[in-house]
Amino acid sequence: MERRDGILQITLHTNGGSLQWGGTPHEELPQAFHDIGSDPDNRVVIMTGSGDAFTGPPGTRESRPKRSPSQWDKTYREGKHLLMNLLDIEVPMISAING
Repeated sequence: MERRDGILQITLHTNGGSLQWGGTPHEELPQAFHDIGSDPDNRVVIMTGSGDAFTGPPGTRESRPKRSPSQWDKTYREGKHLLMNLLDIEVPMISAING
């Protein structure tokens, strides 16, 4: 994230390329959106990605172990907080989507 003159730019990526959706962004974005929405110095947010696409393909299903009910509960809570915290950002948000 980088902010200048109240304009916050957040670039979603995995190792400099397109964001690979999975557990890490699912865990980290709720807190990031909370921090963005709670910071009074943000006047506008620009969200973009790097690489040729906004997001790349997630990991393959074969590489993921089966989830327990408690793991699904965690995923549900993270997703709920991700959306709630995104909606709590009360400044204008521009999404510059690649791909």
